[in-house]
Amino acid sequence: MKNWLILLLVLLAAAACTHAAVPEGVQAPFDGPPPLDVVVKRFDLTDAIMRGGISELSLQGIRDMHLGFEEIIRNRIQDDPRVQSPHFSLHLMGRTVREILDALCNSDLRYVWSVDGATINVYPRAAAQDSTYLLDLWIDKIVVKEIPDPDQALAPLWKLFPGQQVGYSGPGLADNSYAKPWTATFQSLSVRQFINRLAEHMGVQTSWVWRGGKNERLFTFLIGGFHTGWEARTSGEWPTVVAWKIGDRRN
Repeated sequence: MKNWLILLLVLLAAAACTHAAVPEGVQAPFDGPPPLDVVVKRFDLTDAIMRGGISELSLQGIRDMHLGFEEIIRNRIQDDPRVQSPHFSLHLMGRTVREILDALCNSDLRYVWSVDGATINVYPRAAAQDSTYLLDLWIDKIVVKEIPDPDQALAPLWKLFPGQQVGYSGPGLADNSYAKPWTATFQSLSVRQFINRLAEHMGVQTSWVWRGGKNERLFTFLIGGFHTGWEARTSGEWPTVVAWKIGDRRN
């Protein structure tokens, strides 16, 4: 009996030490299913386009889900994507995130999805045949120093690819700041992977979007999900101030 009591005390002490090992202010490990296996009770879209579908998925509040969406770039940022995109409706019950992504890409065959690290990426199928597509370009090494948010990492990115136009949206959507300024070095990865790492560092659920016109291409980084803001403008653009500080071809 005494031996059992000693064993019980040892186990309780070990559990207490394990609990104390999680520093204050740090998220405890999440023991739920991977985001792709999470079941969404109801997923409804009516007369939607792909961006609306990805927005709806991002707003499901799924912990540890990071989404990156690359919209097909239009000729002009003012062009309405709803005019240029297939429309579809989906009414899904009890489907996994994986099944929802398959349904979305089957509804607009111009897009495919894949996983990189913690991020689910949805991007144009045709990008694989475009050697100049920014998100697929290769980075040998890039360093970010004391950046307060992912927007500030775009300047060193543009310096690697000065022939590419890069901009970002802000402010006006939501806070996308890091908990503290971040310094990091990345090697041997694609631009898409670099953008994924920047977004993942914001928190346990993040979104990023690449959108716009051929000469007005923008990144948007968000903690949590994103709204499309169709009601804001007839062109379908989000209600935000556009910062043209990086690689502005209009200058």
